[in-house]
Amino acid sequence: MQAPASLPDKPKNRLPREAYVSEDWFQVEQSQIFSRCWTFAGVTMDFPEPGDFRTIKAGANSVIVIKGADGELRGFHNLCRHRGTELLEGCGNAGKTIVCPYHNWVYNLDGALRGVPAQRECFPDLDKKSNALFGAAVGVFRNLVFVNPDPDADFDNWLSGLDQVPWPHDLTSTELQENPDNVVYEIECNWKVFFENAIDGYHLAYLHKDTLGGPTHDKNLWEVFGQNMIWWSTEREGVKHRIPQFVENSAKGSGLKTVKNAETPGYGGVYMLFPTTILTPNPWGFSISTMEPISANRMRLRVRNWSPKGWFTYTHRAADIPGYDAETGLIKSSHWTKHPLETGDFQTEDVWVCEKMQKSMQSPRFEVGALAIGAGGEAAIDFFQQTVLGLMPKQ
Repeated sequence: MQAPASLPDKPKNRLPREAYVSEDWFQVEQSQIFSRCWTFAGVTMDFPEPGDFRTIKAGANSVIVIKGADGELRGFHNLCRHRGTELLEGCGNAGKTIVCPYHNWVYNLDGALRGVPAQRECFPDLDKKSNALFGAAVGVFRNLVFVNPDPDADFDNWLSGLDQVPWPHDLTSTELQENPDNVVYEIECNWKVFFENAIDGYHLAYLHKDTLGGPTHDKNLWEVFGQNMIWWSTEREGVKHRIPQFVENSAKGSGLKTVKNAETPGYGGVYMLFPTTILTPNPWGFSISTMEPISANRMRLRVRNWSPKGWFTYTHRAADIPGYDAETGLIKSSHWTKHPLETGDFQTEDVWVCEKMQKSMQSPRFEVGALAIGAGGEAAIDFFQQTVLGLMPKQ
C-alpha cells in the first residue's frame, strides 16, 4: 500500500501500544518494513576503488554494496550461492573478486560466479550463470548511497521529488571534512518513538524552548514526498527556512565558518527518509543519522557529520556529548552526569523524552489522546503511522 498523499487535516493516533513494546510486532517489522525499504549504506566517497564494499543490515537481510571494476556500485545479498555462508564482514576492499571463506567459491565484482573448487568432480552439472549472487537494488541521491534488498525496487519512486528540492551541500567538496569520531547513541526506546519525536512540530517550543527556541506549531511545517518528509521553519515572512530563528540569532557573531552556498534559505532543515534515515543540513555543516532498531525497546542512532575545513568550525566530538561512555564508545542515558534539561543539548533532551515515553508504554493503561492539528503540529505522526500500517500485514 502507498503512503497517504498528504498530511491529514484531523490527525489521530493509529498504532496500538503493542506496536512499540511487542517483540512479535518488531519481528514482523523486520520482514515487512526494513526488508522492503531503502536503507542508508554510506556515501560515494566510501567506495573510491574497485572492490571497496560495505555490509548493511536491512531488516532480516545482510546486504553488500560494492564498487565494480567498471566503477558501478552494485548491491548483493551477503550469501554464498553454495551453502548460504556470509561472504563479507564490515567494510573494506575485497580485491578483484569476492571469495567465500567456507569453500572458496569465487564471484566477480558484478556478482557472477567465476570459480568453484573441484567443479568437475563435485558439481559436474552446475550452471554457473544461474548461480550468480542474489541482487539488491542500489540508489544514489546527492552522493548518499542507499540499498534495498528487493533488486526491482524503484529508487526514483521512493525519492518522490526529493531530488528537486534545493541542496547546497556537496559532500565531495574539498572544502568539507568529515568528523572522524564514531558517534553512536544507544537509546532505550522503540525506533518509532524516536521517529515520531523527530517529526513532532508541536513539542519544539516546549521541550526545546532553551535550546532551539521553538518554533511554535504555527511557525513550522512538514511536507510530504512519497513516504518521506521535509521540515521547514516558517517564522520569517514568506520564507521556508532550514533553521529556527532562535538558532540563527544565537549563531550571529559566533564566527563559525559556514558551508559555501548554504547560508541562503530554500533547502529543508530536516529530511526524514522512511524508515530509518535522518538528514540535517544547516549553514554550518551536514549530518546523516541512521536509526538501527535492536529490539522493541531499544535502538541505536549512528551519526556522521561534515563541516567546513578551518580553524573555527563546528565539530561534533563524541566525547563532548552528554552520556558518552569511553569504555564502549556509546552515548547512553546511564552515563549522564547532569539532568538532560541542564545540558543545553537538544538531542539529549530528545533522548530523555523518548526514553520516558518508552517507559510509559510499558503500562497497560497507556493511551494516546488527541493529536495537534496542522503541518507544524502532530499531523506528521498520523502520516508516519499510516505509512507503517500500509506495510504491515492486515490484522
